[in-house]
Amino acid sequence: MATIKMNWPVILLRNRDAFWTAVREHDLRWRDVLGLALFVVVACGLYGTILAGWRSPRLSIYVAIKLPLLFLGTAMIVAVFNWMTATLAGAGLSFRASVAVVFASMTIGCWILLGLAPVALFFLLSGVSYTGTPDDLRYAHNLILMTHIVILALAGVTGNVALLKGLRRLVPERCPVEPLFLSWLVSFAFVGCQLSWILRPFVGSPFYPVAFMRPDCLDRNFYQFVFTDVLPYLLAGGK
Repeated sequence: MATIKMNWPVILLRNRDAFWTAVREHDLRWRDVLGLALFVVVACGLYGTILAGWRSPRLSIYVAIKLPLLFLGTAMIVAVFNWMTATLAGAGLSFRASVAVVFASMTIGCWILLGLAPVALFFLLSGVSYTGTPDDLRYAHNLILMTHIVILALAGVTGNVALLKGLRRLVPERCPVEPLFLSWLVSFAFVGCQLSWILRPFVGSPFYPVAFMRPDCLDRNFYQFVFTDVLPYLLAGGK
């Protein structure tokens, strides 16, 4: 019986060239990709418990389930898009290779999440007000939300930059690597942000009851919320 190889996340951390060589030589199997996916699930589950820790233990459990779902859902949607664009660009990547490189970038991002998890926890324990006026609570919520958005964006971009280095080794010279990578990065950001909006709450507003998903999950969008509600309130000092 084939076993799931769980050391690929460690190999990506210590010797990334070995991973790209395995992809190029078609030595990476579906069970290896599953090993990467399992690492992403575990890492996201651990970070998810911190993400909603300020709101309630029940929401922490919900987010420990939803954050892995967010990453897996984003990975599968983006992998299909990446495979299609790679085929059109003449990259010569199979569907399995496309899925593998997406999960590889997510694995690198998850290592960063695990590294920043103590920082996020320290921030929540030392710098966040859990009581106060409605304005105080709203400001705390928006500050926590933007902190996690920045951390997740940092992890995602760093993982994708590592993907760019690997793409240069995988695709033939005739393939336009930078435009291909840019399309992959934009699709990753768009799908991830909008899917996170649908699956909200992740941080948990103090003005809404704790729930696994909001009943208005399909209303508005992530960008409208961040740039019209969250950031202006923070920049105005909570006024």
